[in-house]
Amino acid sequence: MMSRDLRSMPEGIEIHTDIAIIGAGPAGIAIARELADTRMRVLVIESGGRDYEAEIQALNTVESIGEPFVSANAVPEGRGYTGKLAWLNDIAAFELRNRGLGGSSHTWIGKCAAFDDIDFRRRPWLPLSGWPINRDQLLPALDRAGKLLNLGPNLYDESLFALLHSRPDDLGLDKQLLKPFFWQFSHMRHPRAEPTRFARLAAEITAENVSFLTHATVTEINTDSQGRKVASLDLRSSIGRSATVHASTVVLCGGGVENARLLLASSSTLPAGIGNGHDVVGRYLCDHPRASLCRFKGCDIDAIARHFNFYGLSHDGRTHFYLRGLSLSPDVQAREGLTNCAAYPVQIHAEDDPWAALKRLAKGASKTVTGDLATLARSADMITSGLYERLVRKRGLPHRSTELRFDVMVEQQLDPESRITLTQQRDQFGQPLPCINWKIGAREIGSVRRLAGLISDEFVRVYLPKPELPNWIEARQDALPAFMDMAHPSCTTRMGTDPRTSVVDTDAMVHGIDGLFIAGSSVFPTPGHANPTLMLLALSIRLADHLKQRHAVAQSRNARNPGQPNLSLHHS
Repeated sequence: MMSRDLRSMPEGIEIHTDIAIIGAGPAGIAIARELADTRMRVLVIESGGRDYEAEIQALNTVESIGEPFVSANAVPEGRGYTGKLAWLNDIAAFELRNRGLGGSSHTWIGKCAAFDDIDFRRRPWLPLSGWPINRDQLLPALDRAGKLLNLGPNLYDESLFALLHSRPDDLGLDKQLLKPFFWQFSHMRHPRAEPTRFARLAAEITAENVSFLTHATVTEINTDSQGRKVASLDLRSSIGRSATVHASTVVLCGGGVENARLLLASSSTLPAGIGNGHDVVGRYLCDHPRASLCRFKGCDIDAIARHFNFYGLSHDGRTHFYLRGLSLSPDVQAREGLTNCAAYPVQIHAEDDPWAALKRLAKGASKTVTGDLATLARSADMITSGLYERLVRKRGLPHRSTELRFDVMVEQQLDPESRITLTQQRDQFGQPLPCINWKIGAREIGSVRRLAGLISDEFVRVYLPKPELPNWIEARQDALPAFMDMAHPSCTTRMGTDPRTSVVDTDAMVHGIDGLFIAGSSVFPTPGHANPTLMLLALSIRLADHLKQRHAVAQSRNARNPGQPNLSLHHS
């Protein structure tokens, strides 16, 4: 990987390239990989570096005036959400929005799924629903994204059953009410098998036409004097170095918050911001509200975990595991005017769980070696049966747990008042901070409550244990819904054919701004109900294909000498 650091470059340097990619997260790196070994000069610009830096993460500070836009997994122990300036200048910022090579992949667990067919459809009960491209059009790019993530077949419903090494039991659940839904987990191809880290995928890019520029924060996107074509980018480093990048094509890959923020802040030529002629940039902010749906304890845990666990299959010489959950059927959604949502099992392992003890011993992290060894000695039968389940039946390991719960992620209805705007407060570069006004609507709450009720009723009907439901789902008047976000901001620069309700067209180019494209979950027309990484990578790969086609004619007219350097650099 060819990489430069803006802090070590001359002040005022001007860089000329064909394509400038803003952001080296999953979307930006996926596009760079697709454009490698072409005749296009590609520069990937990243605000951070290779490692976590508190000073750089401080650029992620936001003002929040809506729902708590802080993932439960990101809250440091003992730190509460204050509801005003979010504490995004420390480790929590790195958990939510990661500035650095690899972006959000530094902290994700690799969870992936594709959106359902219904997520793409126009649904009369959901305003502005319906994607301008259909799911079938994305399938080739979806498969390429799955390969990049080392996933198995892109099947996430009952069609997966036939491929699994040991087929799940037919529980007799009413398919008109609930349907099976599965998730995969992306891992690197090495013995440790940690979740896919895109910084490592960036390091694999050896093509001479792709370069990375780190510690370079884009402070403004400049257009021509008419505001119709992208022209250049203004860059700053933390030590005061500035630079200008000239490119005929710019791809903004900064994430659901930063993509909108940078468009709004780029107001030198267009006072309302780039692409914001209809006041759409930053609107329709969605995430995936998450809540604990129901719980099981005691002997009920094993009765549920037997069915809702991991199931494996063999694909391309590897075993891939899928986590089984449940989602609202399309029939229920249509009949009752609900949004899509899916629930997945989460086990809280006991201190004397043998697999947790084994892991602690293997990592040298055991606090009481004698105690962990004793746990293993007492659990010989569980270890033996677990190895059989894992290695022979390709199933999840049996655990000794204190609780099994189902957590839910729900699709949001688009709301133009759920949005990102700019505040009067500034970051270290003098750029306005984003103000997040995230809203959760009654339809999402009703959808989650309905899913919980169906799971409870159906489990009892088929003689599975009855779950314990939280107070707010039991409709007690004094209980408020307990939601957290999943750090999946989306739809803030949504794709569509009407500039009055969208920011980019079906090719992901900003309406009316030639050469300016956007990639990532911010272009989702609707947020869907599943984790966004697989889908945003599919859209990014599709965009890369379009960029190749777009540049084909220009490249043939202006063929460059094979020995020409990747970038043209000038400084005053």
